[in-house]
Amino acid sequence: MSNGQQNPASDSQGTFNSAVTFLERLPNKKRFKPVSGFVKFITQMFYNLISHLDRDAKLVFMNYGYTSFDSHHQPIELRPGDENFRYQIQMYHHIASSADWTGRDGLEVGSGRGGGAAFIARHFKPRSMTGVDLSDRAVAFCNRHHSAVDGLRFVQGDAEALRFPDESYDIIINVESSLYYPNVENFFQHVVRLLNPNGYFLYADMRYLDEVDNWRRQLRDTGLVVLSEEDITRNAKHALSMNQEFRNELVKKYVPGLLQKVFSRFGGADGGRLAVDSHTREKRVYKKFVLQKSRDLLTG
Repeated sequence: MSNGQQNPASDSQGTFNSAVTFLERLPNKKRFKPVSGFVKFITQMFYNLISHLDRDAKLVFMNYGYTSFDSHHQPIELRPGDENFRYQIQMYHHIASSADWTGRDGLEVGSGRGGGAAFIARHFKPRSMTGVDLSDRAVAFCNRHHSAVDGLRFVQGDAEALRFPDESYDIIINVESSLYYPNVENFFQHVVRLLNPNGYFLYADMRYLDEVDNWRRQLRDTGLVVLSEEDITRNAKHALSMNQEFRNELVKKYVPGLLQKVFSRFGGADGGRLAVDSHTREKRVYKKFVLQKSRDLLTG
């Protein structure tokens, strides 16, 4: 608007974005750790709502996606019906390719709608693949929808209080999930405990720019060896832009009007606040880490 008048719609959008950003930052604010139980409750209810709204089982991947800028990159051959999720599958392929899964036992923490774990089970051929998620409705959906995949199972559980035996997995993968964990250090401790000696932790997620140094410190403090760190912010943002029309269609079809703004933001309609062209504290980076548990790292 001209003449110095404020635009009510713009003000409303700005207030909404500020409120959501505040909620997204809660897990990384120490003074809010006492309300971590509330954060988990809200997270569980949100993902249960997704399962309720997705009545046609159209949503099996929820990550931002990945595109390669390598001119020699060969497209992944997909099953019929998976093309709408090409970018999300490419994210899993890019992360999971960092280890040899053949004959190994794998675990995905934060398995969501199960598409990633199912893809890994089919494509990389682990001996077994387990997905664990906080949402009981998501787990029930996964066990129905992906029941035909050999060696794959899903269980309900808390990433910060995993109940699997010590040294029971060769590879643990976590994709775009830990940013919502109010006590992510507890999750990292469980990763160390659950990995077999020489096991791999394949990890990809986002953090606001002013949180990255602390994030790296948290990973170093696990004692795991950081084999590589890769910035995939541009790859994820480009994937979002290529896939946004399909995401918007899902929101318009399945989400009630009052909730569409929330789900559009969750789905990255604003570019995921990913820092490609501008680097302010309200922007995020997307990182991929490959870590390994050395044989002399004690878990007891």
